[in-house]
Amino acid sequence: MESISTNLLIKSIGINQNLVVRKNIKMIKIKITVTDCYEQAREALKAGDEDKARDMADYGIVKVAEARCEGMGVDDELDDVRIGLWLERFWYFLENNNLMLDGELPFATR
Repeated sequence: MESISTNLLIKSIGINQNLVVRKNIKMIKIKITVTDCYEQAREALKAGDEDKARDMADYGIVKVAEARCEGMGVDDELDDVRIGLWLERFWYFLENNNLMLDGELPFATR
């Protein structure tokens, strides 16, 4: 049993004794497709969040690069679109909306 002084302290500063609740939270891994990256980049740009738009476009390019590293060619399809076309879409999106960071160059020019 708690002392009277502890109860008064709890009441005076408003601490709820039942505040700590432990829950078992399972981590859910959500797979983001290249199409999701492109759509989220466009939505972020429309909402005025240029940083998120750039990040999502860059992440889309990373997803395409991963597919290329796994052996897919530019004429292979990813989400029913040619990989070469995905790269063009993302680079044009970045360039046309002035989202390129200093020093970023398309893969084709390197």
